[in-house]
Amino acid sequence: MMILLKRHAWLLFAAVAFLTLLGQRGLNEPDEGRYAEIGREMTVTGEWLVPHLNGNPHFQKPPVIYWLTALSLGTFGNHEWAARLPSALGALGIVALCYLLSLRLFKDHDRAAIAALVLTSTGGFFAMSRLLTPDMTMTFWITAAITAALHRRHWLFFIFMGVGFLTKGPMALIVPLCAVIGWQWRATPEERLRIPWVRGLLLMFVVSLSWFVTLSLRDAQLFDYFWRYELVERFGSRTHGRSKPFWFFFLVMPAALLPWVFFLPLKRAWLRFKSAPLRAWQTLLIGWIIPPLILLSISGSKLPTYVLPLMTAFALGVAAIVPTLRRAWMVAVPTVVFLLAADAFLANNNDMLQAQASSKQLVQQLRAQEPDMDHAILFACETRTQGFAFYAERLVHITRGDADIILKPTAEQKLRLYSSVKDCIKQLTDGPAAHGIVKTDRFQKSFDQTKWRVIATSGEFSLVANHPAHPL
Repeated sequence: MMILLKRHAWLLFAAVAFLTLLGQRGLNEPDEGRYAEIGREMTVTGEWLVPHLNGNPHFQKPPVIYWLTALSLGTFGNHEWAARLPSALGALGIVALCYLLSLRLFKDHDRAAIAALVLTSTGGFFAMSRLLTPDMTMTFWITAAITAALHRRHWLFFIFMGVGFLTKGPMALIVPLCAVIGWQWRATPEERLRIPWVRGLLLMFVVSLSWFVTLSLRDAQLFDYFWRYELVERFGSRTHGRSKPFWFFFLVMPAALLPWVFFLPLKRAWLRFKSAPLRAWQTLLIGWIIPPLILLSISGSKLPTYVLPLMTAFALGVAAIVPTLRRAWMVAVPTVVFLLAADAFLANNNDMLQAQASSKQLVQQLRAQEPDMDHAILFACETRTQGFAFYAERLVHITRGDADIILKPTAEQKLRLYSSVKDCIKQLTDGPAAHGIVKTDRFQKSFDQTKWRVIATSGEFSLVANHPAHPL
């Protein structure tokens, strides 16, 4: 028993790292607030096919992350830790898969434990384990697909890729395919995988496209939106406003891999590459990292989180060279302690997050100061602070440009939309009681401060209220 516990101490360590004080920090805007609110609305309305944000159909991401978030919130309640639980459990699952992959590649339990410890304490991976975004969940399916392939569970390989696509998109197909092709490149006859490519790819596409096809059949304009705007233009243009230089990810990766990036013996690896034939596990990691990184670099849309699916491969590579399990523990433990302390610091210094600051404190102060807030109009003017609706547990009025409207809104939906900031101010200034979130500089520039007051501030946001013409 003691040997078993010692051998799997990495799993307990990972669970502590990812689950400790998971809900101490309020949901950050705009992403965490948005995903949590969509999950909350699913639990309230029972509409699981079409995600809704502030009562409006929302098609920017496929549904798996919303389903998991809704299941967690429906089970545990509207708490930050419940909203983040899918990401934390996904991270824990990836670490376990990393252990299995390392065991498969190196046939050494200590080496596998080193890989798990490296991944757990990698800065970028740890940070994403405590954020509600689709990236960690998609990375789980990517890692599961590669693990299934190397363990000759080929049908699961294709199914996991399809579910990964339903979580975020094409990277869930690209990364596993590149990794497996890399393995096949140098695999010996005994190692070579006999994959049913034709039937498997057909199964993969049936799973991955099921939701998109179902919705496109219901409304033809969604086909153009999914194919052109969300796929072609996201990769090949700057339409989404996330353009960065080609070399962007070559700076992001070293930062995301701290502190383990210092263990990468790049010179020694290059000399060995020139002097000895590569083995299958090495070409697996090359395929896992290099082609996806090049594709990400030429894409017109770039965010730091996009490199998350590549971190498991780096952990496996580092595990091959860290000398002892004891050395891995000596680095991993203080690193995780530091990262947890940094997360706690951010939780207690919400204003430092500026545009990513949580709206939790604003809603708490609103409830304390305005006991009739449940009967007032709540609004977000020219801000994507969807956490406002999550914490208030009700829909809010928003400016149309922040609503991501794809389909023609219904009459009921139109009532909660303002065409512009001016329209928002015009309708609310001399109307009934209204409380809303607006960026502080926008409030100072556009709002009549003799008719509006600031209740509280958080980061770049101000919680404001009118002097209602018709008090409650």
